[in-house]
Amino acid sequence: MECKGEEPKFDDDLATSLSGLPSRIVAGSGFHGFKLHVKNSGSHAYQRVDLGVFAAQIDEDDFFVDTSHLTLQYKDPATGKWTGISLDENDEGAGYLGYTGIKAKESFSVEMRLAVDAKAPAGLGFAISIGMYADDEGNCVSSGDDGYYEFDILKAGSASGDVNDSRPQGGSKPLPAKPVGDKQIEPEGRLAETGAGSALPVVALVGGAAVAVGAGAVFAVRRRRATGSGTAAADTAV
Repeated sequence: MECKGEEPKFDDDLATSLSGLPSRIVAGSGFHGFKLHVKNSGSHAYQRVDLGVFAAQIDEDDFFVDTSHLTLQYKDPATGKWTGISLDENDEGAGYLGYTGIKAKESFSVEMRLAVDAKAPAGLGFAISIGMYADDEGNCVSSGDDGYYEFDILKAGSASGDVNDSRPQGGSKPLPAKPVGDKQIEPEGRLAETGAGSALPVVALVGGAAVAVGAGAVFAVRRRRATGSGTAAADTAV
C-alpha cells in the first residue's frame, strides 16, 4: 500500500529529535550512545506512530551514500536488549524501529547507539529521525521537524579532540514512500496503546532509494550554497 498524495504532509504537534550524538566519531572506537526523543505537544492522542532512525556515511565529492561501515541499534524498553536497525539502502524497511501509540502531551525517549568500524574511510556522516502515521484519509503524515544531524568520521587511530553533541541542521530530509515494517515497541517499558488494526498502513520510515537519493540531493544543495557564498564546503560539517 502506497501513501496517498504526492506532496508530503507534516504535523507540527508531533516531533522527533536526537540528542547526544557525537559531532566526531573515530572509526573503530566502539559504540557511541545517544537518544531518540518523541514528543506529542498536541491535545490529541495518536493511535499509531511509526518511528525510525537512519544513519549513513556520505562522500562529499560524489555524494555516494555508504552504510556498510555503520552499526545502529536501539535498546528495547520492554526487554532492555540492544536490537539492530537495518541500514541497508536496498532494504525497504531500512531505519525502521517500530510503532507505538502516543498519548496527548506525552513524550518519551529511546536509547540508541552507533558504531563505525575500523575500516571506514574518513568523511562525513549523518543521522535522521522520523515519526509518521496515517491520517483518516490514508495519507502518510510526518513529524513536523525536518532537521538532520551531521558528524565527522575520523580515520582509525585518530585523536577525536573535544567532542560536542551534533546539532540539528536545517533542510529537508528524505521521506518514506512505501509502507513496510510492523514491530510494536513499548516506550518507557509500558504497553503501547496502539489499537492498531489491519486498516492502518505500516510505514517504512526511511527505506532504501529515498535515503540515497534524498541525502545526496541535500548535501549537493548545501555544498553549492557554501561554494557560492565563498565558504569552503568542509565548513558545512559540524
